[in-house]
Amino acid sequence: MKLLFVSGASASDISIIVVATVFSVLCFIGLIVLLCRFADYGGKVKNTALIMAGILFAGLALRIVFALCVRGSRADYGVFVTMINSLKLSGPAGYYSGDASKVLYPIVYFVYLIFGGLANAMELSSHSLGMQFMIKLPLIIADLLTAFAVFKIADRYINRATALVLAGFVCICPIFFIGSAIWCSPITFTVMFACFACYYLARKNHVATIAFATLAAFSSKEGIYLFPVIFVFSVYHLVRAILNIKRDNIKGGAVLGADYRAVITVPVSFVLSFVVVYLLGLIMVHSHSYNPFTYIYEFLLAPLSGWTYFTSDGLSVYSIFNRSGATAGARFPSWLFVCLFAAIIFAVVGVVYFTKRNRATMVLLIAFSLLTMQVYYPDSTAVSMQGTLAVLLAAYALNRDKRILYVLFTVGLCFAVNSLTTLGNMGQMNNLSDYNLEATATGGIKAVTIACSVITVIAHLYFTVVTVSVGMTGQRRMLDTQRTIGGSLSEFFAVKKDK
Repeated sequence: MKLLFVSGASASDISIIVVATVFSVLCFIGLIVLLCRFADYGGKVKNTALIMAGILFAGLALRIVFALCVRGSRADYGVFVTMINSLKLSGPAGYYSGDASKVLYPIVYFVYLIFGGLANAMELSSHSLGMQFMIKLPLIIADLLTAFAVFKIADRYINRATALVLAGFVCICPIFFIGSAIWCSPITFTVMFACFACYYLARKNHVATIAFATLAAFSSKEGIYLFPVIFVFSVYHLVRAILNIKRDNIKGGAVLGADYRAVITVPVSFVLSFVVVYLLGLIMVHSHSYNPFTYIYEFLLAPLSGWTYFTSDGLSVYSIFNRSGATAGARFPSWLFVCLFAAIIFAVVGVVYFTKRNRATMVLLIAFSLLTMQVYYPDSTAVSMQGTLAVLLAAYALNRDKRILYVLFTVGLCFAVNSLTTLGNMGQMNNLSDYNLEATATGGIKAVTIACSVITVIAHLYFTVVTVSVGMTGQRRMLDTQRTIGGSLSEFFAVKKDK
């Protein structure tokens, strides 16, 4: 606590940090108790729609309170304001000039054509409470859709009672709404699209999986981290469909059968998804370039090697070595770094997936890829880890291994403490005028970030072991039914043999 005061956070900032952290812990405990209660639930849930509506309303209300009390990161908030002001002054023309790091990504831009247009129609000033609400409302809606995606996964692969519990956890636990209601980050859209991609991947729906993965990739720079898993999954089914067609000598309309249709759906989905996103993106990039290859490069490839810092107060191995805010030298082999990480991710995904070829494992590998990139790849920020948390929960819903929850709880708490402390240290956990604020985190915040990063790196190493264990052996450590709080906690932390 003393360290937070030294770092520059005010008493009100510290109150928010402490309340959010304690409430997150209480949410975790409540989740464990309810997961154990409904572990083997086989009954029906009455009034599901009404309960779900109540859960979503609670999530909406909680987020709106924080959204109106905290403007958030002025850098990220300023990107939204700049886009809305540009729309007011000159329409879509001239907004994008070739630097993807300074603008909203195309899908997010398309959403804010609506909300930004409404803000301009109501003549809201850039820093008014009304503008703040209009900017954060789409992020909050994306959050609630993330909760719905998690519900859909758990409802299909566990049971409805557990699905409602997991959706409620996403709605009320602070670790899931820091990016939307407090920080104000477009990564919220990437999280939502990634969760729907996980849902459709589990259902082996290639069209929807590729479509949502493409939307994620063009929502924020972190979205491209989904690509290795989606690529391996899609290409595997494409090749298998081709082999099935040759083996069974399939011709004509029979190619649309379940064992063969991937030969059509996979390539067509990739092409059509890009074409749709490209056409939507032309609204913002047409004054810069019509070239689709330029479009791909500047939004997907250039950010991988054109990063600004090793990390900016992120939960990263670079924070441990005090490289937060540090830039690489001119001779740093950026593209070699990109290729090395791509090779590692593809290798891990390929080896683990081809061992069992289990779709639930693929979602686990998505969570592993996202966490790996956030921890070890340059350019993470204090809010970047938001993109991993909901996918970890989706991975649990499909694999039901309690060790995934260990990782989620550990990384989630580190994320909450680090991101809120960073924001408080910069004097941005409020609605003050921008000229009163610090530009970057300073002082004791570095010790907080380093400590949280150390814990996160250890959690990642543990998650690597879990991913290999679940993916290659199929053995899991599942929760058994318990009715009491003490029994549930004992069940959660008990060391058990794999099933």
